[in-house]
Amino acid sequence: MNKGLARSIQLVNEIFYFTASQAREGRDIAEVERELFSRIMTLGREALQAFVDDCGTGNQGETTLDSMGHELPYVRDRICRYQSIFGELDIVRAYYQRKGVEGLFPLDSQLNLPDRVYSYVLQEWAGKLAVNGSYEKAREFIQSIFPVNVPIRSVERIVEDVCNDSEAYYEQKEPSLPGTNDVVCVLVDCKGVVMRKEHICEERPSDKDPKKTGKKKMATVGTVYNIARHYRTVDDVLDERSHKLKGPLKPKPKDKRIRGSLIHSKADTVDKLKSDVTQRLKYGAELVCLLDGERALWNLVTQAFPKAFFVLDIFHVMERLWTAAHCFHKQGNPEAEQFVIKRLRKLLTGDVGRVIGGFKQMLSKKNHPSVIRYELEKVIGYLQNNKEHMRYDICLARGYPIGSGVVEGACRNLINDRMELTGMKWSLKGAEAMIRLRSVDINGDWEDFWDFHRKKERNRLYPGNPQISVDIHDVELKRAA
Repeated sequence: MNKGLARSIQLVNEIFYFTASQAREGRDIAEVERELFSRIMTLGREALQAFVDDCGTGNQGETTLDSMGHELPYVRDRICRYQSIFGELDIVRAYYQRKGVEGLFPLDSQLNLPDRVYSYVLQEWAGKLAVNGSYEKAREFIQSIFPVNVPIRSVERIVEDVCNDSEAYYEQKEPSLPGTNDVVCVLVDCKGVVMRKEHICEERPSDKDPKKTGKKKMATVGTVYNIARHYRTVDDVLDERSHKLKGPLKPKPKDKRIRGSLIHSKADTVDKLKSDVTQRLKYGAELVCLLDGERALWNLVTQAFPKAFFVLDIFHVMERLWTAAHCFHKQGNPEAEQFVIKRLRKLLTGDVGRVIGGFKQMLSKKNHPSVIRYELEKVIGYLQNNKEHMRYDICLARGYPIGSGVVEGACRNLINDRMELTGMKWSLKGAEAMIRLRSVDINGDWEDFWDFHRKKERNRLYPGNPQISVDIHDVELKRAA
């Protein structure tokens, strides 16, 4: 029996002796649980070290061949550190090298050791914590649970390295096809990220809030999903808005895929949505594009999806209706609410022209202050510019969505909830990495993505994937020694 196995058996016996002794002493279960976890970490380290020892050093004899067919002589054994979730291990590896040719550790390929000292499991968990909270909190949490030390900068580099595989992952991942009653929806929006001064690549106006000293760079966020048709009446929509919810329950988006980028242009981000959309439309599903009033996005999405049904997000329209309402009624006044509902009902029935005409009459009949005239003219201009995409009566009849709450939520989830934590300012590389990796988590692809990443890393680090066959009889002989 080898030393590692003997030590592991000893630790197992000690663990059960410990629990029995604590039961006799009447200890608090929380205290026992904490101590038990620490002992199990020690056992895990010993067991993992035993596994590594059983794999040997990767010694292939006096010479071995690399992936290019070069014959390399054995030089010596070298020890590398490996930070697992159970603690640090020492891995002894046979080293082969010839002058002018890159050296080789055959054991590295067998074990699929990562490029960094940190195990893939530790990297995955550190990344998961980092995309859902600050790097500092991720480091603190890891160190409070596991017997390892991962500096903040190392967590940042893990995120930056891993994110490079996100685009390749989604290029090979086919989305689920829509159901027979589904439509495919595309939503695109932009959200600002506060950047460090040295990483602002173009002049943009700083925030109006004088307390915010950073400037923002706009990230483009695109979302594609399938959703069942949702047939509603005008009253159903108004009830939803007032939270009465008398109408049919809203269907939930299916196979939602969010993409975001700070370094790619809006055109590039929209273009990356095309392959995903094309696959979903294979069997004749209808495509609906929901956008706000930004002309640049309208132009890009129209070019990318010329056969789609385009809808102006109803929530952005309602913001303009409230702006108009507050020109005549104070905030909180019930008459402002009625002002909005009356005109929203007309819009939902297809009477966009009458709503615009009504605002024009308000503008012409009275000598309004310049501030009110300015606000009303902006509302009128917005409605006129987007009139052709406000066919809400058709949307309701066909069961199409009319609000871009999904992409608004995506922007908040992808950008605000992580990248606008107190005092945060980002480098371009760090922000892009966070957006890409966080989108993987939000899409629900985390575990599948990490499997993909490990395979990509094996192909990159160990081209040709030379494998070492471990003779089970050698292992048994070691254990018997």
